[in-house]
This record gives sequence, C-alpha cells and structure tokens, in this order.
Amino acid sequence: MGLLDSMFGGGTRMELTLDTTTASPGSVVGGRIVLYGGQKPLRVTELGVRLLFVSTTTNPDSALPNIDAREVAKQIVAAGGDLPPGAQQAYTFRLTVPSDLPPTAHNVSFTVTAFADIPGVKDPSASADLRVVEASKDKGRRMPLEEVVSRFPNLHSRDEEQLSDALYEFFLACYSEGGELMEAEQLIAWHMANGTVKVRRKALQAWANLVDNRVRPEHLQTLYAIANMPGLDDETFEEVVIASTKFAEEGALQLVQQFAANPSAKVREQVASNLRFNAADKFNGKRELLVALAQDQSPEVRRAAIGALTSYNDDQQIAYWIANLTDTDPSPEVQAECISTLALVHYHGLGELSLAVSEKHAGNASPVVRKNVARNLSNQPAPAMQRVWGIAQRLAQDPDEDVRRALAFEFNNMQKMPQLLPIVQQMAQQDPSAEVRKDALGGMAALMQPAQVAQYFGHMMQQAQSEDDLWTVLNALRSHREHAPIKQLLTHLGQSQYPNVANAARETLSY
Repeated sequence: MGLLDSMFGGGTRMELTLDTTTASPGSVVGGRIVLYGGQKPLRVTELGVRLLFVSTTTNPDSALPNIDAREVAKQIVAAGGDLPPGAQQAYTFRLTVPSDLPPTAHNVSFTVTAFADIPGVKDPSASADLRVVEASKDKGRRMPLEEVVSRFPNLHSRDEEQLSDALYEFFLACYSEGGELMEAEQLIAWHMANGTVKVRRKALQAWANLVDNRVRPEHLQTLYAIANMPGLDDETFEEVVIASTKFAEEGALQLVQQFAANPSAKVREQVASNLRFNAADKFNGKRELLVALAQDQSPEVRRAAIGALTSYNDDQQIAYWIANLTDTDPSPEVQAECISTLALVHYHGLGELSLAVSEKHAGNASPVVRKNVARNLSNQPAPAMQRVWGIAQRLAQDPDEDVRRALAFEFNNMQKMPQLLPIVQQMAQQDPSAEVRKDALGGMAALMQPAQVAQYFGHMMQQAQSEDDLWTVLNALRSHREHAPIKQLLTHLGQSQYPNVANAARETLSY
C-alpha cells in the first residue's frame, strides 16, 4: 500500500475479466470490471476502459526502435458515482477493435486496461492482454451493434410487420451466426419487453436462438420471468417452452420439468416434441423425463416422447422397452411411432429386434401401423434383404390402399436392394389402384439398372397419351440422369409439346 493509500483511506482495487482473450479487427471485445471500495467513502469521478496498441519497428537511422504506442479505443463506463467503504461494484463494457489495425505479431501487442479516477487515493487499474487475429480465424467474433442493425435495419422499425419480419430473419441467421450477432441481444430483449404481442413473440423466438449454447445466469432469469408472466397467449407460451428445452442442458431443466407436469396435454406434448427437435441429443435428466412422458395418459404426449427417444436408440434397455410398447400401447399412432424410433437401432447391434418388430406388425390390425412399417422399410440394411423381402411381399398385398401406396413410394429409397424389383414391378402392373401403380413405377426405376430404365421407360414414353404419362416417365428418369441413354430420353422430353414437362426435363439435364 502506497503513501496516498495509507493517508487517504486506501484499499481500492479493480479486477478486469475479458469475455474472450481473442478478437479480430472490426469486432467487439466485451468484459467485466469489478471496483472494490476502500476504507472510507469515496467518489468515482470517472471509470472506463481503453484498448492500447503498441507496435515496435526497427529504425535504420538509430539504435533505438520506432515505437507506436497509442490508445485506439475507449469507453467511459461510469462517472460521478459514490463508492462506499468495502463495496463491490460490477460493470460491463464493450470496445470495438478498429478495423484498420494489424493482428498481433512479435512486434505488435494489444492490452485492455480498466481505470478509475478517484480523488484522494491512488487511482486503481487492471489490465489484460488481448490477442488480435484475422477475422477468418476469430471463432468468437462479434459484430458491432451498428453492423448488425445495418444488416437488419428493420430491427428499428416502428411498423409491426416490418419489425416482425426482421426479427424472423434475425432468428434464422442465428442458426449459423449467433455468436457474431450477440451484440444485438439487448436490442432483441428490449423488443421482448416492449413490443406488441406479435413482436414480443418473434423477439422471444429470436432471442432464444441467439443465446442458445451461450446461456448465462441472467438469461435464465429472463426466461423464468417470461414464463411466470400472467396472461401469455398460447403461441407465446409455446415459444417459452421451446426456449426452455433449448436451454435445458444449460440450467433450464427445472423449468422444463415444470412444463412436463403441466395439466394441459398440449403443453406436455410441446415439451416432448421440443426435447426432440430443439434440445441437445443427450443431457442429464433428459432420458428420465422422456421415459415418464412416454407413459403419459395422453397418446399424443406418448407419441411425441417416443419420437424424442430416438436420441437413445443406442440404449438397449430403451430399445427393448419401446419394442414392448409396440405390442402393448393401445394407440395405433403410438405403436406407429415406436416402429419409427426402432428403425435405426441396427446401427447399434439391435438389427434382429427391429426386424422382428417390423415382421410382427406388418400384420398389425391398424393400417396406421402397417403404413409406418412400409415407410421405414428402406432403413433396413442390405444384409437383411431376405427378411425385408418377406415384409415387402406381405405389404404389397395389403388390403389398405394407403399401405400399398406407402410401400410403392418407399421403393424409391431402396436402391441397395435391387432384388426387390419383381415385387414393385408386379405392383406397377397389377395393383387395383392407379395411384399405387403410378408410385410403383418410380420405385421400379430406382431398383433398375440404367439400361433397363432406358428401355422400359423409353417404350412408355412412346406410348404416352397424356401429360401425366410423361410426368411419370420424367420422374422415373431423374434418378439415372447422369447416364447417356437417359440423357437422350430427357433431351427428347425437353422438346415435348407440354411446356411444363419440357422445362422440367431441361432443368433435370442441367443439374
């Protein structure tokens, strides 16, 4: 402690923490300053932070180097405030690194320094080194707010529709650029608090996407506050549910659990669905929550929860339990979802289980379940072809047209099993439904070799009597468009008397 400190109270000090120790020219550097009070009441005339730049270059005319040391950015954070004895006052700051500065090098350095002017004591300060890199190497880059607003100018619009559209565009951008756009958080939060019902909803949606994977305690406080607001409309409340599931692994699990126990089945379904589509694949507590929801009294909730359990298709206990639910759940929709959830468990050594369930439920009493067996048949691996043949053959003769049509279309995705061609060919030629026969033709093309496709559908093209007939041919040719015989047929279709067919054929050739 120096002489002034001992004579005039002393004990003041500062701490400086940077949000990131790396930045790039034109980006924002943020951080936190904590000012500690001394032994008696003091007055803070000014408190701020500055960015210092030092560059050293050799001087051919002197033994001493040329030194360029200067302040390149500054922010006054507070002024004219009291500092009580022993107080701890925290401040946040933002500095923009000038875009014309070079990156850090052996002769170039940057320092962020916090300072305070306090009469009567030695002025406290704190510093931290900052590494400046090229923008392409700055993974934590943050655009200054003015750049964000210049990109989304209607974020300042007073027109509800323009502002809502801008918030939605911002929401989409956050999927890939959330980190760079973080300086707009306070602006988005302001719209959450002050906008119309529609604007607040759009702002909440954008805000949740912005801070996802960057959640801090204050974000959780904001979310809890919104969740507890009385009179939220249903659409806004759903955005709260979505945000809570996004933040679940970052501290919002308790809120998600509260929603999962909501008296409304609609809310519980939203929780289950968003745990699938908007939450991390796995985090502590998710498995248990989904297992509980999969036993909910509402079939809609059970179905959504079982769909979300696809994140655990490597969990043998979960897989066998879902297989059992396929047999025991009274809802055909839930049974069908079980089929989908088990579709990829063969990647985790449970192929026999998936096949056994599909074989059994190809004869399920509900066409809803049988249809989903057909829809998921292409997920089976090629080594299971013989058993897939049996399932496909049974479904091809199903009494329900929708089941047969689902199978006919699914053949488009089964190129790895060309042995199934006779089944789909028979459907294309003999099925009583024109729609099934039409879809089966596309499946045939997927299973055929290019030469077979050219011969079969070339003949069909010659026999075509309508525009619909030519569309069927065109759709069949698309999957083999890179082969010369198919290109010839597409070229011919490009000269069709039907403009839409001709344009589509030419576009296919241009891929």
